[in-house]
Amino acid sequence: MAATIPIPSEADDVATLSAALDESTHAERMAWMRALNGKELAAVYAMAADGPALEVGHFHAEPGEVVIHHGQNSLAFFSAFQKRVVDNNGVLQGYNHQTMSWLTGPGHFTLSQDGGEVLFDYTREPVTPFDAFPPLKKNTSGISLLVYGHMVDRVRRVSRDCVIGTAFKKDKPFDAWFMLIREGVSSSAN
Repeated sequence: MAATIPIPSEADDVATLSAALDESTHAERMAWMRALNGKELAAVYAMAADGPALEVGHFHAEPGEVVIHHGQNSLAFFSAFQKRVVDNNGVLQGYNHQTMSWLTGPGHFTLSQDGGEVLFDYTREPVTPFDAFPPLKKNTSGISLLVYGHMVDRVRRVSRDCVIGTAFKKDKPFDAWFMLIREGVSSSAN
């Protein structure tokens, strides 16, 4: 039987939260994440600073296999999204899959290790397209500039399948948080 996942602001520490998340089903983790507001996401991010290191390998699988990470952010609107990640011939890259991408663009990014955190770097865009992803589009053109321009996300481990991140624009905190729950590996055909 799954453990009850505590509300982050009421959890003792990240280890307590991690244990409950690891004992829960994917559906239970998703329902818990979807109920979190900005205050709770910020609490998880602060708590995760004392947690185990996050390795970039968490986000991808074998070359060409897409890994879907379901997301929830602290923004008032359009807060549900996915980050889809692939090892594209040695380049770890991804994009934001969400309902407003027709307006904002896909927000392509590359991934890299930074100590015990992983960076989703929108300033270092991929240069080689991946067939199952939208066409490459600059993060500094049109509406994309307002959403993804000059942005780097810093991501920390929460549990086996759950991570927490925050956005920085031009190296300054953007006061926005997001959580991702790894779904697993899917085919590169979407």
